[in-house]
Amino acid sequence: MKPILKDALKSHELTHLLQTWLESDNTKQTLEDFTPTELIQEANWILWTINVNDNFLLEDLKSDNPDERNFARREIKTIKAFIKKYEVTL
Repeated sequence: MKPILKDALKSHELTHLLQTWLESDNTKQTLEDFTPTELIQEANWILWTINVNDNFLLEDLKSDNPDERNFARREIKTIKAFIKKYEVTL
């Protein structure tokens, strides 16, 4: 497995998004078929959806449940770290 894909799969949200894409797009057979550019674009899309109030992570950030808030913070941190690590190499 490529290092960029391995790092992308550290995010539950990004993993779910990529698997959903695989199920609906018959041009890709496995997660290995995603290009680095596509992986970065999808990670950025997740952050964008949070900023426009259209993502479950935003709901979790506002939750009364501390476990949900912590999960959302970790997810966002993981996605931002992934983007920071790989976006400059593209």
